[in-house]
Amino acid sequence: MFETIRWRCYAHVANQRSAERVVGRIGELLPGTIGFESYKRYWKFPELAELRLVSPLGCSSPEDALLTTLQWAWRVATPWSLNSPEPVARHEFEGIASSNVGATFSVPGIEWMEFTVSDRHESPLVDTAG
Repeated sequence: MFETIRWRCYAHVANQRSAERVVGRIGELLPGTIGFESYKRYWKFPELAELRLVSPLGCSSPEDALLTTLQWAWRVATPWSLNSPEPVARHEFEGIASSNVGATFSVPGIEWMEFTVSDRHESPLVDTAG
């Protein structure tokens, strides 16, 4: 069962409050509740912050999980580059959108975003924003 989508993004935000606003804007684009798991400055580029989010998915088949995730991801950015890091052990899919290779984001300030969906069991939502 594909229970959740894990999201990670790098955004131009001044502080955690600004990050919460970005998460809220992402949440307005996606169905369900977005869990805001973490915020920290990105060590490589201090002007960016790394945000980790999680959203419910609830799909049973890999095909449905990937299609649903892509439909939601396209609301946030386009285009996405896709891969499957571990095709033998389990079903897991990743997508990346990056402004430096032409992706356009619906939420201002985001520079890079990744999603991961997997059929392994994930922990529940932490804090919610949006």
